[in-house]
Amino acid sequence: MDDDDCLVPVGDTQEHDHFEKLDTVPMVSVPLIAGVALEITGIIFISIWPEEENKCDTYFILLYLHCAFWLLIMIVDYFVKEKHHHLRISGYLDFYQSTYQHIRTPFFISSLWNAVYLLLSVILHHAHKNNYEDYCRRSEWFTPLNYILLLTTFELMIIVPVYINYIKRVRRFNRTKPPPDVTREEWLTSFTQESYAGEVGFEQKGLNTAELLEKQADLIRYLRDHNVKLSIRMMLLASQVRNIQNA
Repeated sequence: MDDDDCLVPVGDTQEHDHFEKLDTVPMVSVPLIAGVALEITGIIFISIWPEEENKCDTYFILLYLHCAFWLLIMIVDYFVKEKHHHLRISGYLDFYQSTYQHIRTPFFISSLWNAVYLLLSVILHHAHKNNYEDYCRRSEWFTPLNYILLLTTFELMIIVPVYINYIKRVRRFNRTKPPPDVTREEWLTSFTQESYAGEVGFEQKGLNTAELLEKQADLIRYLRDHNVKLSIRMMLLASQVRNIQNA
C-alpha cells in the first residue's frame, strides 16, 4: 500500500464538500472596539476631565475598565479557541497553525499588562502611602492616570494589529473556501516527502524538523478525532440496524 493512501482519512468524502465559514470576526471585533474605546476614554480623562480633585477617581476608573477589558478578552478567547478546535478537527491544519498565535496573543498580553498594572499600583502606593491623594492631584505629567494611559497605549499597539491581521486572515479564508488540508493530495504528498526525505540519524540541510513534527502531531490529532467521529457514527448505524431487525 502506498504511504499516501495510509494518510487519507477514512470516511464519507461528502463530509468535506460542505464548507463552513469561520464566524469569529464578530467575536474578535468586540474586544477590538472595546480596546479603542478604552484608549479614547483615557484620553478624555486626561484632556477633558482635568479637575484636580477627580484625578485619583479617574485613575481607579481606568483600572476598573481595564479589568473589564481583560475579562472580555478572556471570554472571547474561550469561544474563539472552540471555533478553531472545530476547524482543526475538520482538517484545516495549516490555517489552524498559522492563526494560533493570533488567537492567543491578546489574552496573553492583557494578562501580562494586568500584572504590570498591579506592580505599578503597588509601587505608587508604597512610595506615596502617606499622601497618595495629594500626589494624584498635584502632579502634572507623572500622574498615575498618565502612567496607566501610557501602558494601555503600548498594550493596544500590540493587540489591535494582531486582531486586525487575524480578521484579514479569516475573511480571506472564508472568501477562498479552501478544502481541508487532509483531502488535498499535494499537502499529503509534501508531508510524506518531508517525512521520509532523510535517512535515520541524518538530518538534511534546510529541513525544518520542528515544523515537520508539529505537522505530524496535528495530523495525528486530526485522525484520532476523525476516528472517534466515525466510531460514533458506526455505533448509531449499528443501533439503527438492530432496531430495524427487531421491528
